[in-house]
Amino acid sequence: MSKFLLCATFGLYLLQLCVAETQFNISCRYAGVFHVEKNRRYSLTRPEAVELCRALNSTLPTMEQMKKAHSLGFETCRYGYIESAIVVPRINPYHLCAANITGVYILSSNITERYDTYCYNASETREKACEPIIRLDASLSDNGTQIVIDNADGSRYTQVVGTEPTPPKDAVNTDIDLPYDSSIMNSTIIMPDAPYTKDETQDYSGSGSVRHTTSTNVGDEYSDVIPLTTDGVPGKESDLSKGQHPTSTSKVYEL
Repeated sequence: MSKFLLCATFGLYLLQLCVAETQFNISCRYAGVFHVEKNRRYSLTRPEAVELCRALNSTLPTMEQMKKAHSLGFETCRYGYIESAIVVPRINPYHLCAANITGVYILSSNITERYDTYCYNASETREKACEPIIRLDASLSDNGTQIVIDNADGSRYTQVVGTEPTPPKDAVNTDIDLPYDSSIMNSTIIMPDAPYTKDETQDYSGSGSVRHTTSTNVGDEYSDVIPLTTDGVPGKESDLSKGQHPTSTSKVYEL
């Protein structure tokens, strides 16, 4: 209640403090398989993971799809849902990731905890693709929520849900043959040679040379775009030195 009164009193000056934010970190796609983190590491239940993948015009990958992505170089240090298990794909041994084991490592304990998720987009046929995702189906968030998408290429897109509703259009989905009805899906991936305009701003978060870009005009239908962050790259393994990975005795699918 006090937060509401504060917002009402100071209005736009404190707008950013009053808007709830949902942030997504999204990796590159390997044979259509990619990693997604929502808000923070390990925040999703399995039903939430299914809905999140659906909002990205995707499904939970099968083990075979994950094994194919792994064979093409897909590696993370994050446990995430697939269709039949909770896994982490490993290529290089590292003592804080999957007990120093390589392969598609299956978690067999603590399976009722929350995790990240992996998603699979059937229309992505390339071995590796890192074009930014600039929109997802916003029905998962309440009106007024700011959605932020950080992509693997360093781009960032934002959208405030409900402030400028954009009806789904065929043009939004023409770049990808999506597995769902475009009348209910509103996720967009910028494909090769697809034009879009964005302003570049220096990152002052103290993270070094990383630059984030914020879309300001991606056509009229993209006036409310979204940001997601990358994950699933070996360079981020140091985040796990805090020892927050669950201990497990697990099986490994070797390729």
